Amino acid sequence: MIIIEKTLLDYWLVLYQRKRTILIIILSAIFSAGMLSYFLPPVYQANAVFFPSSKPDTLTFLSQASSPEIKRTPLLPIANEEQQSVYLGILKSRKLIGLVSEKTGKTQHALARDTDFRISNEYLIELYSRDANPVLAANIANTYVEVFNDFLDSFSSGPASKNRIAIQDEINNVKRKLKKDEDELRRFKLNNRALFINEDASVIEREKVSMQMEIEKAKVSLKVNDDNIAKLEDMLAKEAKIYVSSPLIYSSPIIMRLQTQLSDIEVAMASLSVDIQGQHPDMMKLQNQYNKKKKELEIETKKIVESAAKSPDSFHEKIRQQLVNALVDRQSTQAKIKGLKVAIKNLDKLIESFPALQEEMDNLSRNVALQKNTLDNLRLQSEEIKAQERRKMQNVIVVSPAILPEAPVYPNIILNLIVAILLGSVTGIFYCFFMNYIETVKDPERRWK
Repeated sequence: MIIIEKTLLDYWLVLYQRKRTILIIILSAIFSAGMLSYFLPPVYQANAVFFPSSKPDTLTFLSQASSPEIKRTPLLPIANEEQQSVYLGILKSRKLIGLVSEKTGKTQHALARDTDFRISNEYLIELYSRDANPVLAANIANTYVEVFNDFLDSFSSGPASKNRIAIQDEINNVKRKLKKDEDELRRFKLNNRALFINEDASVIEREKVSMQMEIEKAKVSLKVNDDNIAKLEDMLAKEAKIYVSSPLIYSSPIIMRLQTQLSDIEVAMASLSVDIQGQHPDMMKLQNQYNKKKKELEIETKKIVESAAKSPDSFHEKIRQQLVNALVDRQSTQAKIKGLKVAIKNLDKLIESFPALQEEMDNLSRNVALQKNTLDNLRLQSEEIKAQERRKMQNVIVVSPAILPEAPVYPNIILNLIVAILLGSVTGIFYCFFMNYIETVKDPERRWK
């Protein structure tokens, strides 16, 4: 059997012989496309253009570091397709589609089918939303951008809320520490009577000098008193041939006890004079006790001297009375000197302890200041977080919001007709060659005409 080589002309003849068939197929495809375009419901497409800002929204309200952020600076998209693809993944996620579905009422499956995204050459994200309702199509596109911005905002609001709770717990903890430190400082000042250690030290130094001067005055007064007693004793001995010995008075247990009590009261009065000024009730109470003990001392001394007393109106009795007064003055002066010396000794000990007291008070005051500063910072952070939670962050910049589409994008009659013509042509040609092949198989000897 001889195989005849087919040429291009043979193929053209096959098509030419069945040109009507091809034309009928093309016209049928055009008619079908026209009918489908007429009967299919129109689909509208809305388009929104936006981009996530490359610079985070870091504006703060209560921090000085936010002053540069208040300045108006241009916001630019992320010039990196790899980073942009991360946002595309978020946009296509079920979570975000579910949020948009809740707001628009369109099913998640329909949203995933009718919504497309792409990154333009300018690194902008273009969103295409299709729907039979043009209003819903535009609403879905704009809602997608809004939900996307809120979704990005939720990434920071979640940790911020947890941080606010943690900061509030720490504020309560610092408040307890501050109260404890303030109570310790208050007790320290109360126990040491030192609201201001340095000033208190200068007051005590002045008081010490004053007490030393009082001692010197008391010594001078004691010497004058001793000379007076000696003269009175001589006069009394000459007048009554009686000599009342001072050792007899000093050896009396009652007088010694009263003298000790006078010294103790004098010490208490000297110590109290450092802490208080003016007519304080405690000072008046000690002064009354001092006067009372001095009176008792005078009575006891008078009893001893009166053992040899004469007539009350005699010169002897007057001298004796002067001697009693002089002896009482001596006892009170000696008690005063003793009390002042003890008070000065106590003041010296207190002055020596001032450096340690000053250091301890500085530590306590420093702890209180540290806790207050920490508390202020924590409160500032808490207020900042509350303000940030109330603020709506702008992470997504809308370049072109979706508007209501005027004409449907589908069905596109012109495009459908072009596709029908191409598809009809391909189908007609394929059909012609197929039919020619069938005829050739049935009649192998058939010649091309």
